[in-house]
Amino acid sequence: MATPTSNRPLRADAQRNHDRIIDAAHAAFAEQGLHVSMEEIARRAQVGPATLYRRFPSKQQLLRAIFDVRIAELEPAIATAVAAADPWEGLLAGMRAVLDIQARNMAFVQVLAEAGALGELKNELRERVFAPLCGLFARAQASGALRADLDPLELPVLMRMVATTISHDDGCASPASWHRYLALLADALRTPEPGALPPR
Repeated sequence: MATPTSNRPLRADAQRNHDRIIDAAHAAFAEQGLHVSMEEIARRAQVGPATLYRRFPSKQQLLRAIFDVRIAELEPAIATAVAAADPWEGLLAGMRAVLDIQARNMAFVQVLAEAGALGELKNELRERVFAPLCGLFARAQASGALRADLDPLELPVLMRMVATTISHDDGCASPASWHRYLALLADALRTPEPGALPPR
């Protein structure tokens, strides 16, 4: 899913077109799924089809560009989490940021899955998002705040457990219920208070 965009700064008008295309495509994919036409995306972005195809010759490249924008939105929160003085609080903040952006973009995530793009993006997600959070996980363990009987590499699996509650449509979970389940997971991960007695 290589994107045809270069690293050179865009002219102001080209940047505006780029941003309009990204916003329009994100909304169109979320509403109509992978089969929305490129012409419909161009119409929503108020650009000509030639402008769209010149910038993004295929849907795969357009999906990749949207993914890059969403990850770029997430990375400052991850950096702030990593810089936290308290690794436990930083870890929770980072997990919260990841789940929040996933909840707000669930329809787009489903389109990525339908396009077969998620597998290709896993390595990038691992490097840019989960590697820093796994480092926080290990630091929280070293500080004594987090249970020592877990492997930091288990973090993506633990977060997927919470993420499944985002898309439930069975009446048992609301779109915001992941906050509650993250709190429950945090209680399970945290080292018990010193001297606390186990329940009888």
